[in-house]
Amino acid sequence: MGGVVDKIVGSAIGKAVISFATGGIGGFLTNLAISAVLSKVLAKKPKVNYSQQLQARTEMVKQPIIPRDTAYGETKKSGGILFMESTNNNQDLHMIVQLASHEIQAIDKIYFNDEELTLASAGTDSNGLTQFKVTSPSKYSTESKFTNKKRTFILSNYVDVKITVTVPYMQLPFGGSRAGYNYIRNGKGLLKGTTVITVISDTAFTFGTTDTINIAGTEYGISSGGSSSASGNRQTLNITLSTGLVRDVPSTAITTTTSILGNSQNVRIQPYRNNNNTPRPHLSGTTTEINFAIIAEHTFSDTSEFTVLVKQHLGTDTQQADADLVSSVGQWTTAHTLSGISYLYVKLKYDADVFPTGIPNISAEIKGKKLFDFRDSSTAFSSNPALCLHDYLTDTRFGLGVPTSQIDTTSFTTVANICDEDISLAGGGTENRYESHGIIYSNVNPMTAIDEILGSMLGILSYSNGKFHLAGGKFVSPTITLDEDDFRGGISIQTKQSRRNLFNTVKGIFTSPSSNWQPADYPMITSSTFVSEDNGETIFGNVDLPFTTSSTMAQRIAKVVLFKNRQQMVLQAPMKLSAFKLQVGDTVTINNTRLGFSSKIFQVADWTFVSDETDVGIDLILQETSSSVFDWNAEESEFISDNTTLPSAETVETPSLVVEDFLRAYSAVISTVLIIRVTSTFATTNEFEVEYRNTSTDTEFTSLGRSKGTKFELLNAEDGMIYEVRARAINAFNVSSAYVSETHEVIGKTAVPTDVADFSVNIVNNLAVCSWTPNGDLDLSHYIIRHTPATSSPTYAGATIVANYISKATNQISLPAQTGTYMIKAVDVLGLTSESSTKKVVIRNQISDNFNAVASTTQSTGFAGTKTDTEVVARDGVNYLQITLGELFDDHGGNFDSGVGNFDSGGEVASNLDGFYDFSTNPIDLGAIYNSQVTTSMTSTRFNPNNLFETFEGLFDDQTGDFDGNYTEQDDVDAKIQISTSNDNSTYSDFADYILGDYKARYIKLRVKMTTTNVDSTPAISALSATIDMPDRTVAVANTASGTASGGTAITFSPAFKDLQGLAISVGNLDNNDRYVITSKSATGFTITFYQGAGTGSVIDRTFDFVAKGYGYLESS
Repeated sequence: MGGVVDKIVGSAIGKAVISFATGGIGGFLTNLAISAVLSKVLAKKPKVNYSQQLQARTEMVKQPIIPRDTAYGETKKSGGILFMESTNNNQDLHMIVQLASHEIQAIDKIYFNDEELTLASAGTDSNGLTQFKVTSPSKYSTESKFTNKKRTFILSNYVDVKITVTVPYMQLPFGGSRAGYNYIRNGKGLLKGTTVITVISDTAFTFGTTDTINIAGTEYGISSGGSSSASGNRQTLNITLSTGLVRDVPSTAITTTTSILGNSQNVRIQPYRNNNNTPRPHLSGTTTEINFAIIAEHTFSDTSEFTVLVKQHLGTDTQQADADLVSSVGQWTTAHTLSGISYLYVKLKYDADVFPTGIPNISAEIKGKKLFDFRDSSTAFSSNPALCLHDYLTDTRFGLGVPTSQIDTTSFTTVANICDEDISLAGGGTENRYESHGIIYSNVNPMTAIDEILGSMLGILSYSNGKFHLAGGKFVSPTITLDEDDFRGGISIQTKQSRRNLFNTVKGIFTSPSSNWQPADYPMITSSTFVSEDNGETIFGNVDLPFTTSSTMAQRIAKVVLFKNRQQMVLQAPMKLSAFKLQVGDTVTINNTRLGFSSKIFQVADWTFVSDETDVGIDLILQETSSSVFDWNAEESEFISDNTTLPSAETVETPSLVVEDFLRAYSAVISTVLIIRVTSTFATTNEFEVEYRNTSTDTEFTSLGRSKGTKFELLNAEDGMIYEVRARAINAFNVSSAYVSETHEVIGKTAVPTDVADFSVNIVNNLAVCSWTPNGDLDLSHYIIRHTPATSSPTYAGATIVANYISKATNQISLPAQTGTYMIKAVDVLGLTSESSTKKVVIRNQISDNFNAVASTTQSTGFAGTKTDTEVVARDGVNYLQITLGELFDDHGGNFDSGVGNFDSGGEVASNLDGFYDFSTNPIDLGAIYNSQVTTSMTSTRFNPNNLFETFEGLFDDQTGDFDGNYTEQDDVDAKIQISTSNDNSTYSDFADYILGDYKARYIKLRVKMTTTNVDSTPAISALSATIDMPDRTVAVANTASGTASGGTAITFSPAFKDLQGLAISVGNLDNNDRYVITSKSATGFTITFYQGAGTGSVIDRTFDFVAKGYGYLESS
């Protein structure tokens, strides 16, 4: 054991943190043992650079020797490149990136250059291991970048070209400010290339029919296309380049190209003036040099399936060598199993656009090592710090190899249970009291490793009596009391610490997942009381917590450190053997009348057994403590993660794209122009590239060029065609974003969208997760979902809209779960909907809580509430609530001949496009402010009174339905329940659409909003009801003292129940003839009195437990 202890205490940190003992009864050696966190502040030892350590975790490295590492809890991790080889003429790169030197639970996320990848299965290898392709970001997507992929080159970057145009004669009329032009230049002056001359004025000119262009000594005859006299005409020259003029470009990139000049790059004819500034109207034989922008396309072809292929190996002892790597790389064989090592196999396909800066840094978020839990002898993933420390101490491969017989399992179990306790948070919910998340490297001093784990749980590790003992993390009431009779000698007391060891504010770093798992400052913990005690000076203590990933957890630890530091009294006391059972970290009660100690609590900081010829006993060093040191009342501050957003040179966000079409007049010709506007707020965007294709005639995209401007135009767009336009942003490093695409139909079509396919609804907790196969219609705008309580024969028109606009880019949405039928339709850009809705019937399982109806109301069939532009109409013996309609001729009272108008052709129409119905029970008063669940039920359909029976063709007896109207399924009507709440019956919230859920209020109002977009139709409601429920609730309290007050002890429920349904009392120390009496029992509490003996008896104090059962959570009376 001495060897292990030597490893532990081989540093100053070890001596400050670990108390240990060696030798026999006469030779115990101990040292001061304090919490790992507090030792960092008081010991003033050299600080570990945790910021550098945390950053290094996520960096991929290539080096011959890599330290082994152990990953505890959840963390982001990269590691060494264990193997790297290229194949397929350097087109494929194969890599193995180590994640941990042991088996891990899971790989949750994978990152390239800190950019999260979305993965999808691409099949399995011959060993059955899943192959993953990347679905986003799109630049890493599995769509091949090399199959029929065209790349555009600006050949001016690669070609030495000097082009001279000889203009033998140019005649321009004299007069005006534009008269007299004698030279031609490029309007932008930036690129060599396209030969285009554009007249900027309305001046006519004549251009020679044949010119000679010299390209690197070779003459080419160029036809200019003749003369032109209309403003805006262009003379375009076609240029053929030989590959001999090109450098650093694949030979296949050079093709016959038609020179093109973007609209913004006009060649302007500028005015010439001589020395006396007199314009010259005629020129002859002028030779002018023009720069050209020459563009070439290179078409790549390759059979590669994936740009990125990823496979996960979790490091089991039985894992096999990666089958894809074995088949692709000869030197990797089936013997290279890397058993016991978790790693990623990554295959990258070369593409300069995808990997402009080279091999990406590859990292992953992982769930680390599976740990042995000595509490139930199971082995599973855990972030419990006590289990992590136990693993590190006992692991014979990566840890210290301590035999389990030398571990005080009882103390480790106590602390492990403390770590698992739920702690309430200020923002709601709970988290474990302590967790440990981090990595221990084999080249790290063992004491540093232990220190980091202990710091995550405020632990104290000691070694005595041949075992490691763990304490700390939470105040534990003392079980041993020592008084004057237990002291065997004089006492030394230090009442104050040196000022240099005190602090009143704690700051430090923790590992922040929201800051990319990098070190971040948790909110400082300070005490105004302590600052005042220090004369108003803020004194900082630094506490770094690299194994803590929760800001709230870090603040709890920091507060304990702060308050423990201010417990300044230290007592050195020689004790008799009555103190033998104490351990370092235990609390003990001290009574000493002379010192004024009455049940004063100390914590054992050091324990030494003393034995010589004259004295036997225990020497203790005690530090004062109290339960208040560990108090925590969900008081943490909100953590704001590092919001620095420095742009990455490797990432360019996709721009926004808007496509519109307009008519534009050119002389007497009207043509359609497609206007494409591209915008981006991303800081590094330098320019945009836009391409388009006619989806009916084109398989490839045609470029509209690259420009720093945001507006691109396509002239003479074909009417009736659908164009697909795509754009991407490009930064100064030529790194491009993914394409953003839009389709635009120049002339809208009238076909309704295709019915939605594969619609499914899955109930997950209280949510209905709706999913479907995306609709392929090019003019799709969005989706709409309705719901009806009916589970048999549901109708679309009788359903209520629960999601009225779901983006066409979405094929999944979560809605409140309700029993009934969900229905979906697709909607196109003209508002036309699918011919038929796709339906899915679901039955919501009964939730676990039992609910109690505290109020209910049924509005049908009388609908006695307030009606605004609504009415109740009876049809076929059923009352329907609907928008107020006009009157049918055959409904008119009086004589037949007194009626006016056609028999029924005038029909009825809705007087308004919407109407409201307020429940007759408004407001519903719950008596106080409660959290309650509101559940509503409504059955409705669509009624069209003008769907007249006599308008049908055919025989009378062949027709079905009502004489003067029939129900049909359309999308023009809707009815929805709305809710408004109040706490005082005076100020109400605005009515909002009802959503199944909990509402906090005393008063509740309900109403129905009915709408129609067709005056011939109205929603028709036949059933309408609502119920207000509250869940069962149980309050259980143990170890309550009744006291001896004559009036008994009043127990108050906090919060109070809505209704108390039962109360049970349990007493463990009643004597014969003892009894208790309960009075004033109500939803708010009760009073209990214990008596001794028969009759009235005397009031006695007893300890009791009680359980109260009822329902409702009173928020405010």
